[in-house]
Amino acid sequence: MEDQGRVPPITELTRIEPVYLERLEKQGIFTTGILLEVSETPTRRQYLADHMGASPVQVMEWRDEGLMLNLADFGPTEHVLLMQAGFPGLESILRTDLETFKARIHRAAQQLKIEAPSDLTITGWWEQARTLETLPDPEPVPPPADPAGAVLRLLIGAIVGSVGAVLAAGLTPANPPLAAIAVVVLVLGVTGAVGRLAARGLAGFVGLAGASFALLSILLGRGLIIALPDTPLWRDQGIAVNLPVTGLLAILVGWGIAWVAGQVGRRPSFGRASQRTA
Repeated sequence: MEDQGRVPPITELTRIEPVYLERLEKQGIFTTGILLEVSETPTRRQYLADHMGASPVQVMEWRDEGLMLNLADFGPTEHVLLMQAGFPGLESILRTDLETFKARIHRAAQQLKIEAPSDLTITGWWEQARTLETLPDPEPVPPPADPAGAVLRLLIGAIVGSVGAVLAAGLTPANPPLAAIAVVVLVLGVTGAVGRLAARGLAGFVGLAGASFALLSILLGRGLIIALPDTPLWRDQGIAVNLPVTGLLAILVGWGIAWVAGQVGRRPSFGRASQRTA
């Protein structure tokens, strides 16, 4: 049985290159106990990595093995045994259930032709590991690509945009120009909002805007002139308005309004919840 007061030196680490061992010793880090102290938090690990010329991932590897070396009744022989069993550090122990942990250690002891630790000792290591550290949070996995869904949203957006353009063309009067612009803005603004609800995402917007603009260009491609008063500043002039472009801008505004409304709807109502609690 190993001395309970023994603190393993950093020279027992196997997952560290000699150049980093030298740098650690120059910083006064001679034992794994000190290493664990100076690498306890992410900020400390980053600080140590910067001073060692290493990465935070490498520091985590040193810490992981150092935690295992500081298990109770654990010495160089037990270190070799667990390495043989496929446990280079504490994290690998945390990822293993107790029965598998015992079986692999007993198998490694047979391979090394040494006496295996008692089940009580092995269980103690496994339980102590769970008090020293917890498993790191898994890296977020990006959602898988969905080309079929994108195509579907593109088609739905195109259908909504086409219906809106046809309605706008059918309801838009020839005169007066302001009435024609108002109808296009209203119908296509609603179309943009409906398109946002029916086909979200970039693909839906592209289908919506592309189909509506194409049909508006065919059905309402004429330009309008809003007459201005005849004054010395301008004579026989007016403001030219392109209905397809106006409709496209209205779709963009309607889409944006629907997006903002959706974001507001998701916001948690902390004030109301606190009032109900009170």
